[in-house]
Amino acid sequence: MGIGGAILLGENWRILDPVAAILVSFLIMKIAIQLLVPCVDELLEKSLPEETEREIEEIVLSFPGMSHPHDLRTRRIGNNYAIELHIRMDGNVSLTKAHQISTDIEEKLREQFGPGTHIAIHPEPEKEI
Repeated sequence: MGIGGAILLGENWRILDPVAAILVSFLIMKIAIQLLVPCVDELLEKSLPEETEREIEEIVLSFPGMSHPHDLRTRRIGNNYAIELHIRMDGNVSLTKAHQISTDIEEKLREQFGPGTHIAIHPEPEKEI
C-alpha cells in the first residue's frame, strides 16, 4: 500500500512507503509479544487460571468430610497440569480411609483434567476451634 500510494499519488507522497514499513514492523512486534507471553508464563511455571483453581476446590469439596482445601499450587507441565494441595478431614479417620479418600480425589481430578495430571494431596486433621 505504501509503494502503491507513493507511485499513484506522485513525488510528494513518497513518504508513504517508509510509513507503511513502520506500521508493519509494529504489527509484527505486537504479534511476537502475543506469542511470547504464554511461552514465558509456562517457563516461569505460572499458576493455572483462577477458574481452574476454583474448579479443583469444588471437586475436592464434593467429597463428604472434606473441608478447607488450602495451599493449592498449580502449574502446567507441557500439555498436562500439576496440582498440589492440602485438605482437612476428620482426624479420627483411619490412615487407610484417609488414603482411599485422597486416591478417590486424585481419580476425580485426573478424570477432569486428564490422565497425565500430576497430583499431590496432603491430608490434615480438622483443626479444633
